[in-house]
Amino acid sequence: MNMNFFDLHCDTITECYQKNQSILENEFAIDVNRGKATFDKWVQTFAFWIPDNIDSDSAYRLFLKQYDYFKSFNLPSYEKNNNLDFCTILMVEGGSLLGRNIDRVNELKKRNIKLFTLTWNGENEIASGAEAVGGLKSFGKKLIAKLEEDNIVIDVSHLNEESFWDVAKIAKKPFVATHSNAFSVCSHRRNLKDDQIKAIKHARGIIGLNFYKLFLSNDCKDGIYELSKHIDHFLKLGCEDMLAIGSDFDGACMPNDFKDITALVKLRHYMLQYYGENITNKIMFDNAAKFFEKTFN
Repeated sequence: MNMNFFDLHCDTITECYQKNQSILENEFAIDVNRGKATFDKWVQTFAFWIPDNIDSDSAYRLFLKQYDYFKSFNLPSYEKNNNLDFCTILMVEGGSLLGRNIDRVNELKKRNIKLFTLTWNGENEIASGAEAVGGLKSFGKKLIAKLEEDNIVIDVSHLNEESFWDVAKIAKKPFVATHSNAFSVCSHRRNLKDDQIKAIKHARGIIGLNFYKLFLSNDCKDGIYELSKHIDHFLKLGCEDMLAIGSDFDGACMPNDFKDITALVKLRHYMLQYYGENITNKIMFDNAAKFFEKTFN
């Protein structure tokens, strides 16, 4: 039985950079050695996290420092049909590094950034996050077109509802929510309401299930059980072919049964029992793999 895993989001490289630890072996939830020992095939998306409260030039320098730190480990990059047992996808989480300088998107593309989370929780020159008010700004509208032109996938996780719907209205390519759950199951403002889920489905995007305990339930004790409630709800909405994993490892407080990447073995066993092999494989690997094969052709 193959143990394949495709993760749409973790904050491990930011943690490694901040605490001067190796991505190969560390004290965090994810490192390369544990992942390669756990999975037969593994695609890991690493986010460069950018906070809201620094100016754009400082934010851009922070991105470059994180990027250079990551590149020092010489890890293989995702390419279509590369058939590697392990490879990486890079994303930016927090658009404040752009300011209003759209030319910086060219620099992101040169560095093989594949996904771009428009905001973190606050407001920037692009849009407003979950803890802010207001919608997509004029620069944000230009940015959507530029990201799509450069084939960088737009990630709507962290957007507030107004900004989300502004993106949904003008996006011409599929957009994604890399690490968000179902609001109907857990009414946290970072989770997606049913009409938002349907909009991502209509746009032919994907959604990554988040393991953060506050996004799972108001009183989360058993993470796998609480996650299954979200899976059930997404499946009821017809999301079998667009549901994936966006763990948020090393970026959030996890339930006790989601302490690190090795917990995916137990999760897979649970999912096989309750959802069967076909749906389990789709959520844990196949849906995300198919999406990126189509996107980066």
